[in-house]
Amino acid sequence: MKLLLIDDNELDRQAIVRTFRKAEWNIQITQASSANNGLEEFESDDFDAVLLDYRLPDMDGLDTLRMLVRNPNHHAAIIILTGAMEDDLLEQQCIEAGAQDVLFKSEISHKHLTRAIVHARTRHLLERELHESHQRLRTLAENDSLTGLANRYYFDESLRTAIPRANRLNDQLALLFLDLDNFKIINDSMGHDAGDQLLKEVARRLLHVVRNGDIVCRLGGDEFAILAHNFESQDPIIQLAERILEDLRRPIVIKNTEQFISASIGVATYPDAGNNAGDMLKAADLAMYRAKRDGKNNYHFFSSALQAQVQERIRLEKELRSLIPTDHFLVYYQPIIDAKTLEITGAESLIRWDHPTRGILPPGEFIALAEEIGLIVEIDSRSRLKVCQQLAKWRNQKLVSPNFTIRINVCAQMLTDEELFNAIKADLDKTELPGSCIGLEITESVLIENFTIAAELLRKIQDHGLEISVDDFGTGYSSMAYLKALPARTLKIDRTFVQGVPENSDDSRILRAMIVFGKSLNLKIVVEGVETKEQAKFCRDCGADFLQGYLFSKPIAHDHFEQLLASHKADAWKTLLSMDSGIIPS
Repeated sequence: MKLLLIDDNELDRQAIVRTFRKAEWNIQITQASSANNGLEEFESDDFDAVLLDYRLPDMDGLDTLRMLVRNPNHHAAIIILTGAMEDDLLEQQCIEAGAQDVLFKSEISHKHLTRAIVHARTRHLLERELHESHQRLRTLAENDSLTGLANRYYFDESLRTAIPRANRLNDQLALLFLDLDNFKIINDSMGHDAGDQLLKEVARRLLHVVRNGDIVCRLGGDEFAILAHNFESQDPIIQLAERILEDLRRPIVIKNTEQFISASIGVATYPDAGNNAGDMLKAADLAMYRAKRDGKNNYHFFSSALQAQVQERIRLEKELRSLIPTDHFLVYYQPIIDAKTLEITGAESLIRWDHPTRGILPPGEFIALAEEIGLIVEIDSRSRLKVCQQLAKWRNQKLVSPNFTIRINVCAQMLTDEELFNAIKADLDKTELPGSCIGLEITESVLIENFTIAAELLRKIQDHGLEISVDDFGTGYSSMAYLKALPARTLKIDRTFVQGVPENSDDSRILRAMIVFGKSLNLKIVVEGVETKEQAKFCRDCGADFLQGYLFSKPIAHDHFEQLLASHKADAWKTLLSMDSGIIPS
């Protein structure tokens, strides 16, 4: 045992040393004659116990005791020695200050002293174990077990205390919310072990780029947060966000394979984005989702304009939820023209919102929101039944031929639901329609996340007679592998590839190549966005099977579509497209 004896009285020190020599213990005693000398010895070595005289010439005994107890690097049981008579108040003060025991010099004996040290040392070890256990529990409570970063609890506490501090010091505070882009694809395709490795590497990179004093937290899943202090303008926060994005762009090697990850970052600053933790959190979260909607792999600052957009979104969501039961959704139809005969052979159905105050709203105003809040399935299901009922009516009235097909767009959520097939079959049975008169249009971006499940479901639907089309071809994840695995019979080439045709030679070559490519796979080709007769003629000459666009008609309500069916003159269109110029047939 190593013992530090601090006492300015040499006779008292020697008496204590002689007392310990009578013991059979192996005790090493270091002596100090003043408080300062004792503190220096305590700092330079690691002692098991300290005997501290209460009265020292250079420092009050209680002050010395407190300094010994507060030393972060050394721990020892401390016993106070006093030459005074028994004093209950003195004992209480010393114990409260951290001493393990108080001994009166007049009572010191070999047996008394050794017993006091043993008891003090035992109590101190128990207290130390309890303290270390508390620290471990605190670490578990405040740190993320996977990455070692601070966790959500620590983050919430840090933000809650940082805001009043920033207010007192007239300081700025920035909260950065990070959500990894496409993490689910890596996690699902390579396994959770690979996902965990990726999260650890992201945590390491975040710690590498932040400034000293910034707090980095993992909130859960693939969400992280950074709390940044002490900056005078937005520039350092912009630089921090850009450093994060740049660092995350570097490939991450997992299982000997390079993986690429990016992040969407939302930034909220105090006091601009809010004056309490709740408002700051909401602001950063909203800004992060805006960054995702803007294309991911970027950052976005919260602003009053964004707040106004959010309020509008909340209002629109409330209206959507309230109006779905009353069915304020209409189906419009845009004709699909046979490129050879120029007859109307089908139509694409498109949903419109009949808003009580704003009139007819196009899909861009509400479809994304409906998908996000889980209402799109209900809207699509109601609209699909309307389409089937309308087509059955037209077939009964002989307005369309038995081969007339209406194509319906399918949302991502429905392509993972096994009940989609049963729901479609129920609609067809209810309206007594064959499956061959209905087609489903699926965008490439919808297919990519759950390709295997979606492809299997689509095969089942196709076996019932429905035609499957890949919509917006060329704008998503086009590949031979996807087209080979999908049960698709039709490709719809997106309007963006038509706009420069035929004036732009590069655009013309690309469109021609896409049509030839699709035809080589034995697929029917629908070209969307045809707005001029020159574009229509070019597509026909390249071998397109069907044409769709404003040249023939914009999407229109069912009654106007009936008028279009009656007035459409295929021969007049043939004449027009064979001429250098002409008037659009009415």
